[in-house]
Amino acid sequence: MAASQAEPFHVALAAIRDRLRSGALAPGARATAVDLADDLGLSTTPVREALSRLAGEGVLEDRRGQGYFVRRLGSVDIADLHRRSLAHLLIALEPRRANRLPPPAGAPPGIPPGAAFDPVAAVEEAFRGWVGATGSRLLIAAFRVIQIQLGPARRVESRLLGDLEAEALGLLDAEVPRAERLAALRQFHAVRIRESDRLAGLLDAAARGPGK
Repeated sequence: MAASQAEPFHVALAAIRDRLRSGALAPGARATAVDLADDLGLSTTPVREALSRLAGEGVLEDRRGQGYFVRRLGSVDIADLHRRSLAHLLIALEPRRANRLPPPAGAPPGIPPGAAFDPVAAVEEAFRGWVGATGSRLLIAAFRVIQIQLGPARRVESRLLGDLEAEALGLLDAEVPRAERLAALRQFHAVRIRESDRLAGLLDAAARGPGK
């Protein structure tokens, strides 16, 4: 396939992944090719191909005759996804790998100097950077799916958890010794595993809508 033909598919795939990760396409929502194509200024063909790819990755649910829907997360799903996230990150930060240091505190990748600090987005970007630095296509692809699936749950954390900014800066501090960084990483995931029931409840309430 020529690059000019492949480009709309990749544009659609990246845009839909971003919407899933950010919660713009919320758990339980229907992902309609026509609506997405209109929003993205694309034809429906590459959008349908992107939706099919995401269904194959397990991010979307293909309900035959009904269309594609964003998978809803229960408490067990959230806990298991965080366990998998931790496992992938520990592999990425394994000491024998050459590139394993996180970015310096206060300057997470992708955040321009002086911009508002979003601790959830900053940590997600840093995690992607750590995994991406391994150069392992298998690890990168698997971790990307985990982050997309966890995206909506991460975006309700501020309603439940403590100081997310302090937590994020601690994880991103390049001066922290490796043992402390790994301990902080385990604690980050342990908190979310412990609170998986309540995080799932917040997602369910959001899916039902106000007053339901």
